[in-house]
Amino acid sequence: MPRPLWYVLLAFAFMQPAFPAPAASFGARSARLSDCRLDDVPMSRAAGTFEVAENPALPNGRRLGIAVAVLPAQKGPARRDPIVFLSGGPGQAAIDSAAGTGVGLAQLFPDRDVLLIDQRGTGRSAALTCAFDDVADRPATLQHFLPPAAIARCREQLAAKADLTQYSFLRFADDIEHVRRALGYERLNLDGLSYGTRAAQVYLRAYPDAVRTAYLGSVVPIDVAFPLPFARAAERVLDATVDACLQQTACAAAFPALREETRRVFAQLAAGSVRVALPGVAEPVPLSVQRVAESVRTMTYSPDAATDVPLLLHRASLDDWTPLLAAIDATVHDFSGRFAAGVFFSITCAEDVRYIGEADIATAGTAGTRLGDFRVREQQAACKDWPLAELPRGYRAPLRSSVPMLLVSGDLDPATPAAMADHLAEGLANRVHLVTPGLGHTGWPACAERAYRRLVQTGSVRGIDATCAPTPRPPFRTAP
Repeated sequence: MPRPLWYVLLAFAFMQPAFPAPAASFGARSARLSDCRLDDVPMSRAAGTFEVAENPALPNGRRLGIAVAVLPAQKGPARRDPIVFLSGGPGQAAIDSAAGTGVGLAQLFPDRDVLLIDQRGTGRSAALTCAFDDVADRPATLQHFLPPAAIARCREQLAAKADLTQYSFLRFADDIEHVRRALGYERLNLDGLSYGTRAAQVYLRAYPDAVRTAYLGSVVPIDVAFPLPFARAAERVLDATVDACLQQTACAAAFPALREETRRVFAQLAAGSVRVALPGVAEPVPLSVQRVAESVRTMTYSPDAATDVPLLLHRASLDDWTPLLAAIDATVHDFSGRFAAGVFFSITCAEDVRYIGEADIATAGTAGTRLGDFRVREQQAACKDWPLAELPRGYRAPLRSSVPMLLVSGDLDPATPAAMADHLAEGLANRVHLVTPGLGHTGWPACAERAYRRLVQTGSVRGIDATCAPTPRPPFRTAP
């Protein structure tokens, strides 16, 4: 690292964060939960809504209902330190995970409540959603991950009903603290996945005495501007996916020339010679190489999802682009259905993209990759006119904490590689980092479950086994 930049980063790392005292007016302890019904949750559960100001500086302004669901302890009286699940995205609703992650945590920790809080702007907490799968936008989705016209419509629609500067992780941290105090909990055991790990870092800094332990899976450090790491991580994981296919007997027999086919497909796309027919569109539409690379990157988030990748690349090498088009359509539909766009952009624009300069892109290693700077440029364009939250001085300084933490990374993660957790770990006095061989983004192997159980039961990282056995690849699909 050049010395001048080293000095700047060193000074930045030792800045004392200047977080102002929370402006939120926290309520006294109050049991405002009642029995509720959550689909596919076979245990008792309770839910409620806690009202907060959208803008704490305007207490008489717009109010938001923060939705909360609790899966009560299944064994004996509940300890006063619940498990708090922080979903990713950003923009995913925690309560939507009740039947999966929520029930799993309740079974893992039967003597503790599992607390699910829909982050403001998501799920049942005044969701800020937009649809990006309009048929009229489909030609644009073959060129853009974030079509400009659709983003403009979304921004205009949401700004008419919400102050988009008030949906930061800082506000979410205050909302979590409001709920903690209102429900009378003592310290929290945070469980964050992906961008939920960023939410955990913000809460840890704002309310350090309120956290007992933290599990951070697929780490998004507070001082790393995403999506800068995507291109290099995606390149490595796609190459590993191709290699894995050629190491499986059936896949190698079906696609013996997969490496050359992959090279040829991306070269053909890069040359701009691929045009595809779309229903209702008069002329064939060009297919962008980087748009395909982004879709393939998404498919490699887990080895299970990646089982389709060799077949799709093989079909494209035979000039059959239909499977890849379907994969692109699926990513568009997934983004519309699973993410609250208002929260996604309000957080990523204010906390990441605004800090990305040309020098950062040049040094991120995007050049020469299949994805290139596509994802970064797409988010820069989307954020150009998005209202930005004000962040306090030192907000992006690396986290320093002595709270016991378990960091978990998959060695096949195309979004948050293990280096991200290593980077965060530099400021953590009590941490263990598990790298899980054979898993991708937010994987959950037996070694992580054992380590997490010990972390919460003992409140310490001492004695945690940081070794994980490799998870075998599932068979690749070789036929439509």
